Amino acid sequence: MKETLGKYVSVAVLSIAAVHAVPSAQQYSTQSGPSLAAFGVAGGADRVAMLTAMLSLNASQQANAKTIFNDEDTLSKPLLEQLKQSSDALLSAQKAAAPDAEIDQLARDVAGISGEILAIDAKAQSKIYSHLSADQKQRLEQLPHPFFGVSAPLLPPGPVFVSTSDRHE
Repeated sequence: MKETLGKYVSVAVLSIAAVHAVPSAQQYSTQSGPSLAAFGVAGGADRVAMLTAMLSLNASQQANAKTIFNDEDTLSKPLLEQLKQSSDALLSAQKAAAPDAEIDQLARDVAGISGEILAIDAKAQSKIYSHLSADQKQRLEQLPHPFFGVSAPLLPPGPVFVSTSDRHE
């Protein structure tokens, strides 16, 4: 049951992320180029419209979803700003070749904030899921595999360094 609930919740969030990624790619970026979009900032109506289209939400479900998303947005907005600031500090420390202990602490700060965002998002998804009918839950289960995954952004904005230790030249 918990595994199925997790799948449903993941589908809803990733669907929400897809909606947010297109119109608002700049709102979660610390750079001027394209990057990750914020899941919980603005666009509650867009998320409701997307879920309505996917799952045929009734008027009551739409109203509940809108309230849930608005509450999520309110809780997430300050955390997303904190995440941006912490990510910028980590990036600056990397560029300055800061001591390992400083980088460790800054990375823990980013991870902690990301965890808070993930928890807020997962709770919102759980609330949305609790308002779905059995048929809607079944339809959610039938969505393609890429919809199943982690619900909130876990990587900070900015460059991601990739290890090249596996490369054989």
